[in-house]
Amino acid sequence: MAPSTQQSGSTDVKKVMISSTAIDLPEHRDLVKDACLRQGMFPVMMEHLPAADADAIEESLRMVNEADIYLGIFAYRYGYVPKGYDISVTEMEYNRAVERGIPRLIFLMHKKHPLTAEDFETGEGAVKIETLKTRLKKERVVNFFKSPAELQAEVIDSLSKLRQPNLTAFHYVSDIPAPPEPYIAHPYTLLQTNLVGRQAELNLLTDWVTKPSSNLSQARILSIVAIGGMGKSALTWKWFNDIAPHEMQPLAGRLWWSFYESDATFENFVIRALAYVSNRPREEIQKIPPLEREEQLLSTLDREPFLLVLDGLERILIAYARMDAARLSDDGLDQRTANFVAGAFGLPDSAAQSFIGQHRMRKTADLRTGAFLRKLATTRSTRILVSTRLYPADLQTDTGNERFGCGAIFLHGLSDDDASAHARRCCLSLVRLTAIRCSSRPWQVRSHMTAAHQETSMAGVRITLTSTLSVYQ
Repeated sequence: MAPSTQQSGSTDVKKVMISSTAIDLPEHRDLVKDACLRQGMFPVMMEHLPAADADAIEESLRMVNEADIYLGIFAYRYGYVPKGYDISVTEMEYNRAVERGIPRLIFLMHKKHPLTAEDFETGEGAVKIETLKTRLKKERVVNFFKSPAELQAEVIDSLSKLRQPNLTAFHYVSDIPAPPEPYIAHPYTLLQTNLVGRQAELNLLTDWVTKPSSNLSQARILSIVAIGGMGKSALTWKWFNDIAPHEMQPLAGRLWWSFYESDATFENFVIRALAYVSNRPREEIQKIPPLEREEQLLSTLDREPFLLVLDGLERILIAYARMDAARLSDDGLDQRTANFVAGAFGLPDSAAQSFIGQHRMRKTADLRTGAFLRKLATTRSTRILVSTRLYPADLQTDTGNERFGCGAIFLHGLSDDDASAHARRCCLSLVRLTAIRCSSRPWQVRSHMTAAHQETSMAGVRITLTSTLSVYQ
């Protein structure tokens, strides 16, 4: 008999059950494990099945029972079917996740993914895996991957949405203060998230406003560009909130605006930004014709040194200007919109060729908004910091180069030291949370290894992790 369904404990560190066949997807599983750790989540996976079938089934289902999220990776192998059963252990794991009603993330191998003959199952298994994938497509929104790296990027993006609160449901607009008090129009909803590393990027931002010799100093608009889950909003908030007030002198005021909010239209941004920088009532600003409002705002920003942050700018681009924007795949959009900037930090000049005739999807949905962004880049006193998944085409020339007054920083993976620190933090957080749950009784926390050490490859570093944490009275 299968073990009874359990409910996972409620902790801040979410457990992700990684389910797939193992023999054909070792690299994929390693990168998905890394993606979980980068999102502050704990990967749960079985690399070695117990010898007895009953033990294998029980252990697999136990891990699903304890997980907060199910993550299934499916290629062209159906997997091991225990004696006396009609379905594989992999399908049993999916069925248990369905029974429990936990979030299920499904990733299917694309037909263009490179494969060898050994990666295909033949006979009855080949029929069963196709039947299972047909079922998955009917029951869930699935993602397709063409390489291990593409799978990792998609997993990071999908997990980032489960880590964050429901941003579309969060609707709060703060009162407009008088400068120089900062105006946080939409409070950053991930304040509990600690920024891991990124010291080099923080230094670049500081050099941007303090060092005329910096390669970025000429930029009035600086864009932080990365796929979802890479920490661009956290990085931007850290610098805006903790560093900029001390480094930008003089500073007339600071404004944080998030386009992730349901009311955060371009029109509302202009109204509230002008009310803030001019210290006038919003009701008075609303009576001014739209074009005149924009000119007044640009004039003030040209004259006085403000810092503006535009978080989630991709939401006003054609590629994301739709109701289901949060579900879009960054990688697919990259291919359609040529998300590179010639001369941007860390990119070769030859990248300009990828822009010709390929950047329509990165234009603003409203032509007036694009024109306003280009004018913002000409302001002389104010700095505008943008976080976005796609670099706005309105900030480029027709040949793909940056417009004068524009710059970009593309976030890459964590450095070796940052990755190591993040992995340690994930494990230590789980130890602390487990201990807290038993704090009403005497306890002793002991860490022990499963059958094999889990070695997580993160940014080129091999980190040995304790995969099982137990609490004994």
